[in-house]
Amino acid sequence: MLPNIFRCVLLLLLLAAAPARATTPTLVLDGDDAIDAWPAVTMLADPGGALTLAQALARRSEFVAPEAPHANLGVRREAVWLRVPLQVAAGGPTRWVLSVDYASIDRIELHLLGGTHPPLNVSLGRTLPFSQRAWPSSWHAATLDLEPGQIYELILRVQTTSTMVVPLTLSTPERFHAREARAQVLQGLMAGAALCLLLYSLTQWVGLRDAMFLHYSLTLAGTTVFFIAYFGLGPQHLWGDNAWLTTRAAPLAILLGGLVGGFLFIDQALRVREIRPWISRGLRACAAVSALIGVLFAVGLVDYRFAQIGATLLGPLPMLLAIPAAWVRARCGERIGVYMLVGWGVYGLGTLTMVGMLRGYMPSNFWTQHAFQFGSLFEMVMWMCVLGVRIEDLRASAQRAHFERDALRSLAHTDALTGLPNRRGLNEALARVLAGCAPERLAAVFLLDLDGFKSVNDRFGHDAGDELLIGVARRLESLVRASDLVARLGGDEFVVVADALPGDAEARALGQKLLEAVREPFVAAGQCCRVGITIGYALAPLDGRDALGLLKRADAAMYAGKQAGRCCLRRGAASVGLVGA
Repeated sequence: MLPNIFRCVLLLLLLAAAPARATTPTLVLDGDDAIDAWPAVTMLADPGGALTLAQALARRSEFVAPEAPHANLGVRREAVWLRVPLQVAAGGPTRWVLSVDYASIDRIELHLLGGTHPPLNVSLGRTLPFSQRAWPSSWHAATLDLEPGQIYELILRVQTTSTMVVPLTLSTPERFHAREARAQVLQGLMAGAALCLLLYSLTQWVGLRDAMFLHYSLTLAGTTVFFIAYFGLGPQHLWGDNAWLTTRAAPLAILLGGLVGGFLFIDQALRVREIRPWISRGLRACAAVSALIGVLFAVGLVDYRFAQIGATLLGPLPMLLAIPAAWVRARCGERIGVYMLVGWGVYGLGTLTMVGMLRGYMPSNFWTQHAFQFGSLFEMVMWMCVLGVRIEDLRASAQRAHFERDALRSLAHTDALTGLPNRRGLNEALARVLAGCAPERLAAVFLLDLDGFKSVNDRFGHDAGDELLIGVARRLESLVRASDLVARLGGDEFVVVADALPGDAEARALGQKLLEAVREPFVAAGQCCRVGITIGYALAPLDGRDALGLLKRADAAMYAGKQAGRCCLRRGAASVGLVGA
């Protein structure tokens, strides 16, 4: 009794472990909705790739249900035969479109058997020139004319160097057009957003000459071209029958654009060399390796599978290598580190999803096929925020440089004690004033020298003397117009320049006003101080147009006033015979 029970249990276990036979029910096509054909798929591996259609049909009993994620057979070197039994329901549409909704399949031989029509044989795949495809679509599609009530057998021989992702969908032509239109709109929106970011970053690079913007542009351009090729838009809208671009554009775009630019962008944006020099060297080395693989693949020295594996392995490295540097920046309160970590969080999920699908670990559906694209776009937006911070830093640096330049200019043109223009500042201002003077619009140059300043300095000290000079400067400024100039030549000598005066009388009146104002006492170091002032002046253009000549005339007039008893106002007119203009 027990041996019989044991035999029965063992038989059940063996049956459970044995491959499932082709007992999949016939796929019934009814209505006008898109129908997923994968649940009805059985498969037969062809390791040698030598089976003919007749030989594959003779081995129908060996077709088994795929033991793989939905519509994803993973990485396979051998050819695979897929079988789908189908039937159109009574009264259902007679024209259907079979589509393989994954553009990166090299070759598909489609055979439709059954019904009263002759067998249909159609070649599909990206290695076929686009102009020769059965349907001008980014997907691989063919039209099937079916008769209601008839049993059909759909046989596909699939072989590819990429991942064997074969999402099979049967839909009416109208439904197919609607599905493809939605997919095209989505890709158009994604490409448009990427193009806007690309143009912005290139414009900033041209204007700022900052290599970080160029690295961002390279990454964005590579990623965008990858998705254009990956989703089949390249041959459909851009390069047509160019087989080289159709089969190589996606890996090349990632290797030479997305990864090279990404490694260099991260290294510069996070200033990794300041934190971890070895990580910076690693990022640059990875960029070189990625570029090398891309070049070797472009010239045909390595095959598609090697390039795909290289891109898959290098893809997560920019994020993994730079996370420590981003974490350090984020902990220091730098927004760049925060933006990088947030962007990588979403990008990492998209990348893992993409890698899982390409390695055959995850099913093929809308989200697994687009997760990497959505994650990449989000990361690019975060990187654009990083560039925004970069622009702020550059603007702040430019402002600091501007302020420093202005400060240096101010120091070079300003008297440190009084804040008035010094001799250099006076010369620049006087040149502007003299350029606009005329006989009816005179410019007066007053040279003032304090009388009794030395005694104040000797009696109360240099601090009191400095305070007195500052007091004189402020009082002179309060007496003149906003358009006039008060400058200090050095020591106890000041210059006042007044323009737009009608004549000598107005100039003399202003000089007399200055003379009287300085006679009022000053408070310096808590002491009441009195000083006088002797003023010499010259008028332009009456006494000359040369700044140096006018100052000499005013100086000569001032010394003449000193000799005449001080505390007076004298004009150094050209008629005096001084060397002038």
